[in-house]
Amino acid sequence: MPDRPTWVNRLAHALVALACKPFWGPVAEGLENVPASGRVIVAFNHRHWMDTLIVPLSVQRVRYPRFLGKEELFRHPGAAWLLRELGVIRLDRRRGDVSALKQALDVLEAEGCLTLFPEGTRSRTGEPGRAKPGIGFLAHKSGAPVVPGRLWNTEKFPSPATMRLKFGPPMRYGGDGSRESCQAFADKVMETIFSMQH
Repeated sequence: MPDRPTWVNRLAHALVALACKPFWGPVAEGLENVPASGRVIVAFNHRHWMDTLIVPLSVQRVRYPRFLGKEELFRHPGAAWLLRELGVIRLDRRRGDVSALKQALDVLEAEGCLTLFPEGTRSRTGEPGRAKPGIGFLAHKSGAPVVPGRLWNTEKFPSPATMRLKFGPPMRYGGDGSRESCQAFADKVMETIFSMQH
């Protein structure tokens, strides 16, 4: 799996940017909160499959983001190849995927950028879902700050609507590493995300 953008990654982002700009933007605010180097987790709410294109498109203005992607997306060999080229880490959501968590931790320990949707799945209503404790676990184990971010209007696709993103100030995990502490931090991240206004 690549540790820097491949030519496929750069081409894909260029094509997405070109296709989106006339009708959907995106417009990003607060990108200065994403550090240009060093380990960091970027955490966003999740409304639509477009989120998986728009978030990395914006983050990559600052640095190369790696993602966790559900195992179902990797079933077709062609899709699996493309996702690996884009730096997506395969995640089996039906079980505690130790391998995926280890790969995510490896990204952070190599001073990389990991982008997550803490809820683990899309919200069909727009209301915040319960975050998984994994973001707390990764923040605890790696010491990486978490940059919370909120998305608006991706669920309106394909109707023309400017997609907006807002990146907030970094948050630090300060718990003891227990599941309860990791869950509490994950809940705090989601609360912070949904407190953002554009």
